[in-house]
This record gives sequence, C-alpha cells and structure tokens, in this order.
Amino acid sequence: MLNLAAAKEVQGGLWQFDIGQGWKVRPGVFDGAISISTIQWLCVAAKKSDNPFKRCCKFFQSLYDSLRIGARAVLQFYPDGKNQLEMITTAAMKSGFTGGLVVDFPNSTRAKKYYLVIEAGVRRNLAIIEIKGKTEEDEENE
Repeated sequence: MLNLAAAKEVQGGLWQFDIGQGWKVRPGVFDGAISISTIQWLCVAAKKSDNPFKRCCKFFQSLYDSLRIGARAVLQFYPDGKNQLEMITTAAMKSGFTGGLVVDFPNSTRAKKYYLVIEAGVRRNLAIIEIKGKTEEDEENE
C-alpha cells in the first residue's frame, strides 16, 4: 500500500512502523483515528521477546499522545477471547482514554464485531463499558 501511495505521489507523509513499538509525532496532531482489524494483532507474541500487554500499552499511549484533547478514535477489532478483550480495554484505560465497547451482532459467531470507541483528554467518570449492538434477529425483523 505504501508503494502504491508513493507511486501516486500522494500529499502528506507516509510511514511504516510497528504500532506495538509506539511512535512519536507532535502531541495533539490528530483530530481522530479509525482502525479496522488491526489492534487484535498486538495481543499476539510474534517473537519470544514480545510482551502483548506492553505492546498494547505502547500503542494506546502513542495514540493518546498524538490525539488532540477531546478527539475520538474508533477501533474495530476481533478479540480472540475474553483475555484479549480485557487486555485491550485495560491498556486503553491505563493510557487515559475514556469510552465504551460496542458489540454489533453480539449473539452471532460469524457476524460479531467489536468497536472500541474512545476519547482522549477528557476527564470524565466513565469506564470502558459494553453496549450490545444489533442482533441477527433485529436484521430479520426489519
């Protein structure tokens, strides 16, 4: 994708890095962030030296630092069980994010999607909560 973008001479910077190592940009530079099917890979140790929870924390701290105050991020992911779900939400909260977890099609094994909807820099008495989304029955009744 980076080669294609470079060939098309897109405006702006192109980066390639391991999100589990974190990144440095000017604080508050982004107005928001969207990720699809990425963050669950932070929970997998590709090497013996990888610590999945530390990788999650590095990612969320870098994201938090790079977002302006009040900016939101929506991260769609597929956790492999309750441990990964807890690891991701705990790392997000530890970094200072508030927000919630939306589960679309919660009773489906194939269509279930998780969305972590988080906000940076706003100190509210909120925690990561789970909101059940649309079910397959809802779809059939429409």
